[in-house]
Formats: sequence, C-alpha cells, structure tokens
Amino acid sequence: MNRHFKKYYFYFLARLFDFLGNHDKSFASYAKVIRFRTFFRDVQDRYIASYQKSSKNAYLEIHGGIGDFLQHLPFILKNKSAHYIVVTHFQSAQLFFKVLGIKIQQYYFYTNKEEYREIQKHLRQEEMSHICPRSLFFQKSPFKSNVSIKHNPQKLIGIHMGASAIGSTKAIPANFILKLTTCLLQKKYKIILFGTKEELSRIKMPSHKNIMKTSYKDVIKNLTLVESCDFLIGSDSAFKTMSAMLKIPTMVLHHNSPNNFRDRVFIQPYIRLGIMHVYRYTNFNQDEMKTALQSILDTISLNVHAS
Repeated sequence: MNRHFKKYYFYFLARLFDFLGNHDKSFASYAKVIRFRTFFRDVQDRYIASYQKSSKNAYLEIHGGIGDFLQHLPFILKNKSAHYIVVTHFQSAQLFFKVLGIKIQQYYFYTNKEEYREIQKHLRQEEMSHICPRSLFFQKSPFKSNVSIKHNPQKLIGIHMGASAIGSTKAIPANFILKLTTCLLQKKYKIILFGTKEELSRIKMPSHKNIMKTSYKDVIKNLTLVESCDFLIGSDSAFKTMSAMLKIPTMVLHHNSPNNFRDRVFIQPYIRLGIMHVYRYTNFNQDEMKTALQSILDTISLNVHAS
C-alpha cells in the first residue's frame, strides 16, 4: 500500500474508532495519517479532538526547528500538562520552551540527517509516542512584547535574510538585502531587519532613521516584533512562518528545488489562502536579483497599500 492510500486508510480507520468511542486508537490512527500528510483534510482538528477524549498517556513528539515549534505552539500552550519530547537541531530549544513555561520530558539534539534518522528509528519503537498536533494560525501572538513600534502612516516592512545552521544554504545573500533595503527606503517604507549580529553585519548599510535592527540572542524577543510588521520578506525560515501564522502578508524567497515537506507544511497552505507569496531563485545573479526585486515591490504594492 503506497503513501497515498495509507493516509486514506488510516484516516477512515480513525473515524471508525471515533465512532466506536475508542479514542486512544483513533488518536494513534490520526497520528499515522499525519506522518503521510500533515494537513490532510481536517485531520489536525480531529487529531486534537481525539487527544482530548483519550487517556492522554501518549508522549507527543515535536520535531524540527523554530518554525516547527511555532506551528505546534497553539496546541502546546493549551495543553501544557501533556508529555512532550523535542527532537531538534536548534541548540537553544530548552530556553525557548522554558521561557514559555512548557515542561519537556526529553530532548534529542541532532546536527545532521543521519543523526536525525537514528533518533526517528528509536522513537518509532515506542508505541505510545506520536507527533504533536499542528495549527496553521495563531488566534493572537503567543509572545508578549515590551517594545512599542509606531510607524503609521509609514508602513513597516520586516526582512529576514538568515537561516539555521543546519539549513545555512537557505540564507538570502547580503548584497541582495542591501539592494532591497535601499529600494524600500527610497519608497518611504520603514524597515526592521531581523537576524544575528553576524548576519546583519554583512549588510553594509549605514545607519538610517527608518531602519531598525533586531538581533536579540533570545529568538522569542525577535519573533515578538514580527507582529508589528505590515509585510514580511524572508528566507525559508521561522520568521516567515511567524508572519504567516499571524496572517501578515509574507513573501518567501527560496531556492527553486523540490521539497515536499516544506511546500506542503509551510508554503502551500498559506499560498492557497492568499497570505504567502513565493519567489523561487536559481543563483541570485544580477539579472535574477533585478527580477526578484521587482517581484517583491509588486507584491508589496498589491498587499500593503490595499490594506
């Protein structure tokens, strides 16, 4: 049975267990659906509902980086007493969850795909361990900010060029960010640049009253400021996930290469709802930079001034 038929098989099996009132089994079956297609039909809503009716003895696995954490957060913040396992390449994950008051039973850290596969193999031997539910949106920002950014009537454009250590090839070149920032300033936008101090130092941009740089070591402090943006431009990273989950118009620049998980979980659902726009680049040569810049400006014009 291939993956396509398996997701249907386990989905309807879970519905049957729901009907019979066996919610531990329905929860386990919905978990198998999610392994094949994360946002298949209404599986996430049913998965959450079956968990609430189950014995709640299962461990819930949180895999990936900060963008993954964000999609899990709507469930986690409502179910802080659940038993969580975190499997991640993000080395500051313990601080992230501690700040939010979330207790994690076990952390597994990896630095490459081989290590990750070994952890997966180990966890799949545990029958009472299932993937944590995800959501596409926040009802409101999960983070509280002590920083007030006033920008009306000027619109505020957020830009994030960076990427995680394990996905460093996803970063947007600094020379393109410089061109983009210069162009946006000419059009009288205010700008907030997100990134580490090292990343932001690569943008050889002089200080400007309409540019704010944010590079807190605590990533939550940076993510908190996304809520203030009218539009966000980013690499394939957590910042574009944060803005999309807040329903802020977002444009992602990522390499023109196949990645089914990225597209099905972090891109396509938001494109379908008109929140996210994508520019797929090849090598960011001069011609492509020009095309990308025009695509971004056109998209901002359609989404920001129409709001």
